[in-house]
Amino acid sequence: MAAEAVLRHGGSADAEALLPLFLSAPAAHEALVPVLARHGDRRLAARLLEATVDGGRLREGVPSGVLHAVGRLGYAPATPLLWEHVDGLYDVAKDACLGLLHLPCDDLRDAIAEALEKHEGAALFPEFLPVLAPKTKDPAWLDRLVAWGENHASVDCNGGLILGVSLHGDRARTAFTRLLWDDRWEACGSGTGSALWTYAGTRVLGLGLPELYADLRARLRTCADPDVLRGALRSFITLLRLRCANVWTGVEAAEAHPESYDTLYSVLFAATPADNSDTLTELDDLTDHIFGSDDPLSAEVRHLETALRTAAAHEWALRAVISR
Repeated sequence: MAAEAVLRHGGSADAEALLPLFLSAPAAHEALVPVLARHGDRRLAARLLEATVDGGRLREGVPSGVLHAVGRLGYAPATPLLWEHVDGLYDVAKDACLGLLHLPCDDLRDAIAEALEKHEGAALFPEFLPVLAPKTKDPAWLDRLVAWGENHASVDCNGGLILGVSLHGDRARTAFTRLLWDDRWEACGSGTGSALWTYAGTRVLGLGLPELYADLRARLRTCADPDVLRGALRSFITLLRLRCANVWTGVEAAEAHPESYDTLYSVLFAATPADNSDTLTELDDLTDHIFGSDDPLSAEVRHLETALRTAAAHEWALRAVISR
């Protein structure tokens, strides 16, 4: 709880103060790694790496998040080390890829392309390798990642594909929005872990929840398939849940300031119809209409409404304190 508060509201002095505590017992203080990654700097990254790596490998008991952290902090000398770990066990490979995501990787351009081509079209593969596709500087990888996800990849292994698509920038917005609502991707599947990376992708592309809600409602008006309706609404609720929790993705490009909680509350739960033809503007009414008021998802939306209202109140209080 304390680490989460420092992660959200701390600064460089906190990272400096907490580094010795982390290094005293890395396994016991794994929750501090995101704090170091977010509030540290390159000098801290160098000290972190020196204390946790031996012979080109993490020392025993050091959490793999250190790989993510040193890359996130822009410490370029760590590039070869991170690349050596991209074919490791799941968490190690994930953190190595997410670390490399924040580094230039110019010398790895050909190696990344070769690694991607080796796995392209497979159902199972190093899940986060595709986030490095933009590092190749080959724009064709956008369509190749989409085709990979639509036609071959297991939904248990597509989080990196989803995030990788988003990292291609504005030209990926159409493809990303399409996959977001496409059941074949299960982009917001909580059980597979993809939902977090889909949420990160929306933030990378600047796809705010008010915009996605407008898109959702437009789709609901034109779609007659109840399963598609339920799937799309379920996806949106998952994204809202992650926004209410204010989860940290570790992806710097996903950290642009999102819409405020009070704005989001107004759009989702205090909306008024633009005309008399559509009265289902509020998310709770829409959910009750599609799922029924007794469905667990309808109950969750009511819970999220309360959570969003509370978050908006805290947001206002924090603004008042900061402005003094």
